[in-house]
This record gives sequence, C-alpha cells and structure tokens, in this order.
Amino acid sequence: MNYRGFTAVSAILLITLLSGCGKKTPLVPPQKLVPVSISDLHYTLDEYGVALKWSYPTKMENGDVLQAIESFEIYRAAIPEEEFCRGCPVQFEEPVEIGGGRLPASGDGRAAAYTEGNLQNGYRYLYKVRSRAGWWYSSGDSNVVSFVWGVPPKAPQELQVEAGDRSLVLSWAPVTENIKEKPLEHSVLYQVYRRSGKEDFAARGKPVQEPGFIDAGLINAEPYSYKVLALVAYGDTLQAGAASQEVSGVPRDLSPPPQPQHLVVVAIPAGVKLVWQAVAGDDLAGYRIYRRDEDTVLALLIAEVGPDQNEYIDQTRVNGRKLFYTVTSFDTAQPVNESLPSEEEVIDLR
Repeated sequence: MNYRGFTAVSAILLITLLSGCGKKTPLVPPQKLVPVSISDLHYTLDEYGVALKWSYPTKMENGDVLQAIESFEIYRAAIPEEEFCRGCPVQFEEPVEIGGGRLPASGDGRAAAYTEGNLQNGYRYLYKVRSRAGWWYSSGDSNVVSFVWGVPPKAPQELQVEAGDRSLVLSWAPVTENIKEKPLEHSVLYQVYRRSGKEDFAARGKPVQEPGFIDAGLINAEPYSYKVLALVAYGDTLQAGAASQEVSGVPRDLSPPPQPQHLVVVAIPAGVKLVWQAVAGDDLAGYRIYRRDEDTVLALLIAEVGPDQNEYIDQTRVNGRKLFYTVTSFDTAQPVNESLPSEEEVIDLR
C-alpha cells in the first residue's frame, strides 16, 4: 500500500471511531450498579453451629429492579469473648463466597442461607454479608449479627404429656450436663415448640425456668405435637442444645354438665315416677338414674334416658321398702363426664 492509500484508510478509521463515541449513552456511576444493602441478616444456633439467613435484595441503588444475584460474600470475625471490645473496630476475615440466583418473576422475593459449624467455645462471632449483581461491584455491608458460642446443653429427656381440658401439661427431666458430658455452669432455660395439623414447629411462649409447661387454650380432641430445647446463657447469647424427642397429646373435655336440681319422687300405679329440672348444656348426652334401698349405702345405676327427657318411671316396684333415688347428667365426651348426683330423694313404700 502506498502512502496515499494508507492515509485514506487511517482517515476512515478515525472518522468511524469518532462517530461511534458520539453514539454512547451517558456513563452510569459505579455506585448505581450495585444492589441495595441487605438489612435483615439474622441467625439461629443449634448444637451443630450457626445458621445465617437473609433476603435477596430486590432493587439496585438507583431504584432499578434486580433480576438476579450473582453471589454473596459472607464476612466473619472470631474474637475471644474476654478480648472483645464493644464499639471498637472489628477486623473481619477474608469472605466466603456462595452462589446466588434469579429472583422470582412474581416479585415474591427469595431467601438465602449459610451454615457454619466447628465454632470455638468462648469466642464471640460477628457476621455481615454483601451481595453482587455481577462480577464487578459488590453491595454495601449488611447489618452485623453477633453471638457468643458455648458448649450446647444436652437435649431434655423423658418428655411426657398429660391431657387436660382444652390444655396439655408437659413435663421432662431437668438438664444438668452439656453435650460433652460436663456439668453445666450456668442456669438452664427451656423453650417449648408446638406443631398442630400441617403447621411447622413454632416456639410456644417465652423460655421457662422449670422443667414443665402448661399449654392452654387448645381445642379438645385435636392432636398437638411438642418438642423441648434446653438453653444456656453465654454472655448475651442464649445457646440452644438439641431438641428432645417429639411427643403428642390430645386435650379432652373434662367438664361435666351441671348437676340436676329439684328431683321429685312420687308413687303411681305404674311404679315410682321421678321428675327433675332439665339441665342446659351444648354437649348434654342424657341422664342416669340411681337407686338404693334402706339396707345399702351404694346406689346402683338402673336406667339412662336421653337429653330431652327429664322424667322416668321406675316400674321395678319394691313394696314394703324405703327407696332412695338420685339423678346425674352426662355429656358426649369419650370417656364421658358425669355430674355430681342430685340431692337424694326418698319414697316410703311400706
């Protein structure tokens, strides 16, 4: 190529480059291309270690909607508790990177999690998380979570459940050792978890100090399942141990109907007629009639009638004797609940 041809080609290339630069969109500042910082980082402890959980960011710092997270960076600091200075700068270790993923098109959001074990007894751990929408820029720091790791207590043993009326009573053996078979040096609390139907286990109330718990306000005849965790305080952290075995119980109706009142007993040609005031009750199943004579103390059941009947004729007439009658009410529960007997009424057939 001669000098003139080379000059012409160079001019064309220069014009092309200049025209291409003129078509570029304005540059976006790098800080606008990163996800917003995670703000809901939280943790749970069990006998194995820590589980971190947080929500995927859904927007960029410039307000644009995020479609995917490339990765997360988990930063950790481990400091002996006796050396920890609250408010002092913390030197975090090099991060661990885990993969992200796409966000649901429905906009429902997505959760992320990370677990870590082999923690050291007596150390305070601090964690924070960053996210990346691409390989180049990471978000700002999340909120920082902090806890002290101690040897977890053993799982509660001998968990038992006793049925009550709209309630279940739990009891278990006290926990006195940690999972390394060493005596516990701190006081123990217990957290009860309950599940009913297709629900997941959820904490029932606050931790309790004694090895027992009454779960009230339940629905009779509905099954409930329970497990219990022991908790030990290390500094400002409640360290949970393993869960007890799962037990189930069914609360049942233990409340009898009201006691029948105003029993009247009279002799009629057909026998002895009893009349009493009807009892009000949604689960009333009926009445039981008892009789004894003057030579016996224990009254015997002689009949049952339905809930709509408040009278009965005893046709087994015993002439020449004094007869004593009482009436009770009973409900539909299984086993049934029976009221106290009415006041005893006597009739002299001598």
